[in-house]
Amino acid sequence: MPKREKKAGNLEKSIELVVVSTAKDFDILPHSVKHALKALSKYKYGGVRIIVPKRDVMQCEKLFQNYSRQISIVDENTFISKNQFEILSNSFGDRDTWVLQQLLKVQAVISSKADAVLILDSDTILLRQRPWFDQEAKQILLPSTEFNPAYYLFLNKMISTQVVPDYTYVSHHMIMQPHIFQQILQSTDLIRVENLINYCCINSDKTVQSPICIEYELYGQFLSIKKDQIASHGLWSNVTIPKTYSRIILNSKVLRILLSRLYNSISFHSWS
Repeated sequence: MPKREKKAGNLEKSIELVVVSTAKDFDILPHSVKHALKALSKYKYGGVRIIVPKRDVMQCEKLFQNYSRQISIVDENTFISKNQFEILSNSFGDRDTWVLQQLLKVQAVISSKADAVLILDSDTILLRQRPWFDQEAKQILLPSTEFNPAYYLFLNKMISTQVVPDYTYVSHHMIMQPHIFQQILQSTDLIRVENLINYCCINSDKTVQSPICIEYELYGQFLSIKKDQIASHGLWSNVTIPKTYSRIILNSKVLRILLSRLYNSISFHSWS
């Protein structure tokens, strides 16, 4: 793992910010967007899409009605129909929305017109700018600490990656290039969302709580095979803080500066 990240390069690349959210994270979401745009500011602006359930669209639009940049609030049904969600529900039960969020991220990436997409969990705050692409045009990958065996058994069937990978990439945010994600799905004949849904339903292990990771780990493990050519590792350096402390930190510039000396990002998980 590198002790220092490479210098930023290829600043002409456009990066779109995509966040999949629900009303429970709307207290943090505007801060997530603001800090993410600061973290992306060296690169060309590729737009912002926030994907929410239909019931939350109007509330989310009000959050950003006076925002300095145009924010697109997208109904999740644009990507996944009600019938397709029923298939997920029948297969995954009470984990259906967890799988849905992954599918929404995938569909947002492959439909993007930007050179790259920053996928960001809506409870995560980026504390500093990063070399999202370096001077050799390699994108950054951020190895994390999570290891869930079911993810890699599933991905081994899907794209023949390692059952026990050298690194894992559940990093709460990730740069993804649309043409690469399209390549992954086309090579497995899963570019159509209904095919991807059916594949996940049939091939995932329903006996475990978290059977698949088809956004961060699918993309990260695919790139890790080719990392010498198109990706380089950076420092994840994320801290998880209970959501009950979010207001204190988000309202204190001094605390955020202090945290940015130690970490690259904060995740305010409601369950932590």
